Amino acid sequence: MLRTIIVFALIVLIATAAVWLSDYPGDVRLTWGGYVVETSIVIVGALALVFAVLVALLYRFWIWIKHGPGRIGAIFSDRRRNKGLEAISSGMVAIAAGDPVEARRQAVAAEKHLSGEPMTLLLAAQAAELNDDNRAASIYYDRMMKREDTEFLGLRGLINRAITVGDLKKAQALTKRADELRPGTAWVLKEQYDLALKLRDWETADQTLTRMTRGKAAKGEAVRRAKAVITYEQALVAVKEKRDADALSLAEQAHELDRSFVPAAVLVVKLTADKGASRKLHKLIGETWEHAPHRDLAEVIRKTVAGEQPRDWFRRAKETVAPHNPDHKETHLMLAKAALASNDWGPARDHLMKAGGDNPPASIFRMLAELEEKANADAFAAREWIVKSSLAPQDPLWICDSCGRQEEKWHAHCPACDSFDSFTWRKVDRGPHDPEVIEVEIVREIAPTN
Repeated sequence: MLRTIIVFALIVLIATAAVWLSDYPGDVRLTWGGYVVETSIVIVGALALVFAVLVALLYRFWIWIKHGPGRIGAIFSDRRRNKGLEAISSGMVAIAAGDPVEARRQAVAAEKHLSGEPMTLLLAAQAAELNDDNRAASIYYDRMMKREDTEFLGLRGLINRAITVGDLKKAQALTKRADELRPGTAWVLKEQYDLALKLRDWETADQTLTRMTRGKAAKGEAVRRAKAVITYEQALVAVKEKRDADALSLAEQAHELDRSFVPAAVLVVKLTADKGASRKLHKLIGETWEHAPHRDLAEVIRKTVAGEQPRDWFRRAKETVAPHNPDHKETHLMLAKAALASNDWGPARDHLMKAGGDNPPASIFRMLAELEEKANADAFAAREWIVKSSLAPQDPLWICDSCGRQEEKWHAHCPACDSFDSFTWRKVDRGPHDPEVIEVEIVREIAPTN
């Protein structure tokens, strides 16, 4: 709108000037050397206008000559850039499709048209990895590390490379650098946490887990369990280094985080007993047995009183331990073992039956065989229980949920697959040699003796 008004104003101005000149034509006389030129003012104005137009055209031509090569270069540069971007796009598609040959071809084309660009370096590195060219991939990632705008991206590639080849120490150092560049990045913290666990760097794992989980997430069951395991492992390190006070404090923290975590319960009872805090120990025994009844815990509780006779232990187990979880199978198993050791045959048989439940494990039958031999000197009945034990399910073990490895002791990492906190206390899955019919018959034979 403004431009239209300006043009209209100029037209009006020129028309007014033309009318004024026509009303007052005037004459112009030019003397140059021996020549005399006479003309009207209108002609002079027209000539001046033509001269101004010629000067403007010459100026524009000079500007075009001056900037022409740059514009022509820009046209070719844009064409190269477009080709490079097309190569990057095609290369990424080839990588996603798992086509190593096409990925490498497009990476070469992208490098030709867009040499040194961040996405070009990334494409080249990814193509090298797809072609199993680890040396070339490392070179491209190193080149990315030297640029400020691609250093973080290069770090991610080098971290993955280090983990792939098993150089976990290098990977951990690289994640620390990545965390310095962009603190709190989710994938960096995740890699730091996983690497710390694999390297058994419990302090770093604890710190990283705290940074990863804030607010409500930090109170989740899975997070508390992971913290409990990590803190328990820190307690074991303190025990090994003979830092008794630190070990007990860490064991208490681990138990507080997850009261059902059996290894922490066992350790805190043992360390508290070693310290000699009897009143605290009595309360702790009841609380741990309530939340984490287990045969390992029962054994540690038994050893808290040095030199105790079997009959005294049986009485103490009945009066101070069993009431905190009276109906649990582990409670009956603990009392059965204590009664058997103190030659108290009636309670031993009663608790063995209750400990076995509907599907007794092999150990129950072996203890019944021991009971028959000691109580009744009945070798024939004992042999029958032994035969049945060979057909019974295996006793519970710590079994890795990832690979199925069986261990008698709990481990933070599976010795076979290195999975973290993957062991659970359970029975081995029944095999073809343990048909259900045999189990039913075993239960039927036990029942009449109850």
